[in-house]
Amino acid sequence: MLYSKYCEYVIKSLAYLSNYGDKDKYVMVREISNSLSIPYHFLSKIFQDLTTTSWVVSKKGKNGGFALAIDPNKLTLLDIIKWSDGIHNFNKCVLGDHTCAENYRCSLHNRCSTLRNSITDFFDTMTVQEVAEINREPHLVNLN
Repeated sequence: MLYSKYCEYVIKSLAYLSNYGDKDKYVMVREISNSLSIPYHFLSKIFQDLTTTSWVVSKKGKNGGFALAIDPNKLTLLDIIKWSDGIHNFNKCVLGDHTCAENYRCSLHNRCSTLRNSITDFFDTMTVQEVAEINREPHLVNLN
C-alpha cells in the first residue's frame, strides 16, 4: 500500500476506538491488540506516540486505557498518513527520476499525477468514522 504498517495499525486502532463512541469508555491496548491481531508491544509503542496528538486521551489505573479525544468524522486518513509517514511517498516519481516535477516531467508524469491526485483526494475525504462503519459491515468476498 502507500503507507507503512505503522500507519495501517494507527488507522485500524483509531477506527476501533471510534466504534465505542463514548469518550468516557477507555479501551486497553491489550483488547485492541487481541481484537485486531496487532502485536501488543508494537501497538503499545503506537499508542505512546499517539498521546502526543490531540486524537486520543489516556487514563491510568482500573478502567483505564485509551479513548478518542476527537470527533472521528473530522479525522481523515490523510491526517493520519501525514502524521505517521509524512507525505513524501506521494510525491516521488514512480520511475525514481529525481528531477521529475512540474517543470521537468518524466514520461509517466501526467498519468501518475492524475492517479496521485485521486488517491490524495480519497485519503483526504475518508474519515476514521467511515473506516469504522465499513469495518462493522460483513465482509463478503466472491472469489469466482
